[in-house]
Amino acid sequence: MKKWGLHLLLPFSLLSCTQKESKPVNMDDLSTLKKEFLQQIHISNVKEGPFSFNYQFRTIFSSKEVISLFGTLTVHDRLPHGWQRYEGKTFCIVNDQYKEVALDDLFITEIQKEFLRKTCEAHLKKDPTSYFAGNEPLRTTLSQDDIRTFVMDDQYLIVIFQPYSVGGCGDGPFLVKFPFSDLQGHWNSLHPIHSLLKQATQSCAFTSSWDLKQFYEGLLEEHNQ
Repeated sequence: MKKWGLHLLLPFSLLSCTQKESKPVNMDDLSTLKKEFLQQIHISNVKEGPFSFNYQFRTIFSSKEVISLFGTLTVHDRLPHGWQRYEGKTFCIVNDQYKEVALDDLFITEIQKEFLRKTCEAHLKKDPTSYFAGNEPLRTTLSQDDIRTFVMDDQYLIVIFQPYSVGGCGDGPFLVKFPFSDLQGHWNSLHPIHSLLKQATQSCAFTSSWDLKQFYEGLLEEHNQ
């Protein structure tokens, strides 16, 4: 009998909705997905193993005022292959407490949201491996609902698209990096995260660990496991 492993790295709980085969799962921690994983391998053919459930969360930006983290959930519970989801969590200090920052907090008007959407769409259309490329693209218009996952470092707002939403999993991951300078006038300049980021970067009291090459290599390695 083949062995299966359950491996979790959990500095923070998974708070956002995670999708499995495009079906949303409402949850406030990993308990639901862990139960589904155990149920699935119980009914699966043992030859479909080895089974695995891996979750990793790593710091992208860290200071006393702002924290941004990126997570990946990779599950293999059946043939022919597993599935994967990405997670971004960004927090900043508001009234002496950490508060999660959503894209709707940063892009509050319809004009700002449309700027974000159109810029991401234009970027994806230039990527020859995305669903938007070619003479007969699979997709022609990016939806606002596709833009949900993001992180921030000391220079960029980084939008990450979920597997199979804008391109094949084997061709991704797909992301769009926005320099903060390009966002001036296009997002909510009154949000406290702006002054807190500026304070942290000017004092050099922060760590920023976004490494694009490492990001791609790490996710591809997880996907191929």
